[in-house]
Amino acid sequence: MENVYNIDNQVAKIAKEHKIITDYVVKFNNSLKNRDKDFFKGIAAFFDFLAKDLRGHFLFEEMVIFPAAIAGEPAYENILMVMSLQKEHGILEENLNTLIAELNDLKVTRQKLSTELINQIKTFFDALKTHAKREMTDLFPMVDAKPESKALVEKYATEMNRG
Repeated sequence: MENVYNIDNQVAKIAKEHKIITDYVVKFNNSLKNRDKDFFKGIAAFFDFLAKDLRGHFLFEEMVIFPAAIAGEPAYENILMVMSLQKEHGILEENLNTLIAELNDLKVTRQKLSTELINQIKTFFDALKTHAKREMTDLFPMVDAKPESKALVEKYATEMNRG
């Protein structure tokens, strides 16, 4: 995913973060396919790391990329796209919180991971992949195409890092 588009500066940072997301998806899918019992014993910790990385990723997009995209190209369609992506962030984070709560409950009750919960996790990762792909194919090229947006990414990222 990293080299899908020629996006430089801070937008490239997001592309690398999408690689992180891909790595989580691949790790889960490989562990599921190989029935890796050790992985599933520690799945709650896996999700804690995922949550930390994903929340940081969403925050960066919401504080830097999304405002730069809208300010650089305030067309109606672009505003709707960014609003839709931000709404997806909320839905994904809510689903992630639900999964973490269910996994933590399993730790307490010492019950096994159910097929239903595994399917919920797969559904979550499918939605996360679809979201990331949409950002890579729709949002990032739009930001990359507008010098104003790219300049704002730099500016907002610098301001965010100061704060």
